[in-house]
Amino acid sequence: MGGLPPLVREPALKVPESTVSFVAMINSDKPSTVLPSMLPSVLPAVRALSARLAGWRARPRSAARPEPRPVPADEELPEACRDGRHPRQIDIPFRDSPPDSAERGRLRTQGRFLARQDDWETLARGLREADIERAATLGGTPVARLLAEGAHSDAVESALAAVGRNDPTAARASLFALRDAIGHVERDPWLALVPALAHLAVARGWAGRPGAPEPGALRRDARAQHLEAAQRLVARFDPLECDSPALAAVRCALLDLEPRPEARVIDDYEDLIDLDPACPEHMRALGRDLRPSRFGNWDRLDHEARRTAGRTADLWGSGGYAWVWFDALASGEAGAFAAVDGELFAEALHDILARRPDQHMANQLAAFCGLSLSGAAAPRSAQARIAGCFGWIVHNHLREIHPDLWARARPIPGSADAGERLRRGKSRALSALAEHFAHQLRLGRQVRFSEAGIALTPTPCSSCTLAPCSALAYPRRDQRDEDTPCLT
Repeated sequence: MGGLPPLVREPALKVPESTVSFVAMINSDKPSTVLPSMLPSVLPAVRALSARLAGWRARPRSAARPEPRPVPADEELPEACRDGRHPRQIDIPFRDSPPDSAERGRLRTQGRFLARQDDWETLARGLREADIERAATLGGTPVARLLAEGAHSDAVESALAAVGRNDPTAARASLFALRDAIGHVERDPWLALVPALAHLAVARGWAGRPGAPEPGALRRDARAQHLEAAQRLVARFDPLECDSPALAAVRCALLDLEPRPEARVIDDYEDLIDLDPACPEHMRALGRDLRPSRFGNWDRLDHEARRTAGRTADLWGSGGYAWVWFDALASGEAGAFAAVDGELFAEALHDILARRPDQHMANQLAAFCGLSLSGAAAPRSAQARIAGCFGWIVHNHLREIHPDLWARARPIPGSADAGERLRRGKSRALSALAEHFAHQLRLGRQVRFSEAGIALTPTPCSSCTLAPCSALAYPRRDQRDEDTPCLT
């Protein structure tokens, strides 16, 4: 008959023995008497049975509502959801193609189309306008960079294939062909931006993934050659004279070539952030380059985070402090949490979401606190304080899941296609939510997210069967931090 789904049987309802005997007594044909001494032991059991039956009657039976997929077995899960049941009790929408992701894809496609048509004049005009107007996607990615990435995508794909074969000559040939096809890179700074960003992308390919073994001499030399080629392309153009944050970002990415990069890193990034203070990616890049493994130390990073927060306060409040520390904390390098101010970081997260309360930002910060910083943390430590912000971000702001942001919050070992990344992102988000709501899930409640907030069903507490417990009302907008949890 074509594979009908198997019948789903409701689990057997376990009824206390005292309740069974009481029900049997009152249903018996023989007259019986309920003694007053029996009521204290019988009535609690009857109330519990009544509450459970009411919960079953309130359970929705419609098949139209899609259930979130259970967490895959191969993902490392918290204890609260290893049995595969609890994630099904979390009802939250997923957006596999959120607005920011769709916009980034559209802009890259537009840049690639113009390059394939050899319409470099139109591309140069689009790059210049986007850069000068500081155009960005919903998630804050500069439009000029996305157009340039699309324009050089064919050449970079060919060059990275040569990197995989350890063929530096073929990799350089692909990018030199791109430069020859563009032309006029000596006169137009925005056309020079396209092959310069291509060389930076291939240089990252030669460097390898974070945590990989140290590259050999061939790979180090090949990386240096691409960095030098990018520098030659943009050296004649001054970012401040061109009013170009895109060119300033390339200059910051080339600090490795400076004889004393630790002396230049602050000035170069200060120019970049002052040119485009609304872009958090520039502040995050500053924090990455001020780590001890790069050109700074933790005290210097914290000092510059405070300075950056002051210079960008009109746009972000104290949010600049969190942006500078963002990737430095996520890197897991030793000593970072001993230097960061946990209270100021938490306040910065509040200021960021007060100014950017969209779902992209809510997902990015929730994934950072609930996934990137997850793990054992000493009580009252900066790590515990920052990771604990996951609660109020979820309750007050998160209303849907963007799996790509959760996938990016922690590197996925090896290569993963788009489908695998989305699957991992969904799994990670459900795992973090199941861990956070573990107490409610163990009580058999379902957590439902909507635009109005978070609802728990069934809502009544055992101590107040006629009215829902006020501690279960989410979100509590009069509090800045996580609500006191309901202990029932």
